[in-house]
Amino acid sequence: MAKTAAKCAACGADMTFRYRPMEGWNVSGFICGVCYTQKLLEHYIEPDRRGITKK
Repeated sequence: MAKTAAKCAACGADMTFRYRPMEGWNVSGFICGVCYTQKLLEHYIEPDRRGITKK
């Protein structure tokens, strides 16, 4: 049996390890590690830093 490589639902890249996206991200299927990290940053860190400015 040949194993087919899974594709990321967000970017379409081949995945060796798949992550389940959070419900609030509006992504159906599994995503790769790069997209998972980016979504975590968007969801948790960036909303808290919107009021911070560089001096």
